[in-house]
Amino acid sequence: MKKFHKGFTLIELLVVIAIIAILAAILFPVFARARENARRASCQSNLKQIGLGIMQYVQDYDERYPMYRGPASGSPIRPYGWADVIQPYVKSIQVLQCPSDSGAYTEDPGETGYVDYAYNLWIGGYGPTSKGGGMSLAQLTQPSVSVLVLDYATGTAGAYTVGNASPSDGSTSGTCNYYGVAETGCIGLARIAATDSRRHLDGVNLLFADGHVKWTKAADTLGRLSNVYRPRTPGSTSGGNPTFNPMP
Repeated sequence: MKKFHKGFTLIELLVVIAIIAILAAILFPVFARARENARRASCQSNLKQIGLGIMQYVQDYDERYPMYRGPASGSPIRPYGWADVIQPYVKSIQVLQCPSDSGAYTEDPGETGYVDYAYNLWIGGYGPTSKGGGMSLAQLTQPSVSVLVLDYATGTAGAYTVGNASPSDGSTSGTCNYYGVAETGCIGLARIAATDSRRHLDGVNLLFADGHVKWTKAADTLGRLSNVYRPRTPGSTSGGNPTFNPMP
């Protein structure tokens, strides 16, 4: 007698394949999000270490923050900029590299790719109140809502935050000469490049002056960060929202 072995029909195989494809389509985005959550947490750890390095520098240098860059643009004299200044404290180039940035990095502080984070330009001594150095620790009246370092494009050790002072980027009153003496009436959101501010699940990690790190969702396609104001935004205006420098 002949024995017949019952097998799967073509329809049954196609149904199984379809089910597997549906499950894969559902699970792969979940896995991708989980990986990005891990990268975001790693990035936040980097910022915590950077914050500790900056605070150690501040305590060693008369409670003044490091300058955002060296004495002259393109100067080969080290320390080249803020990220190079804190190397004796953090002792690692890796903490300057965001795991979600796939770009190549370099160990040369004067080359693009040295750091994936940007330093607060105003705190780093660009403003008229800096008196030739980084801002004094005592000048920060609201450190818990003052952004110190954040996710940004790869850059040199002198990389810094970007602010657009034109009224078109969200200012509500006054005018502001951002690259000179700032007017206290100039109020508005900071502008960060969209591709940089959306690195972590459509958002950005922020390190605040008191040392805590927070993820903030990018506000719109222009890349403005929600509730983050430009340098010199008065504390009375920013209230309890994050600001780059809450001086009155």
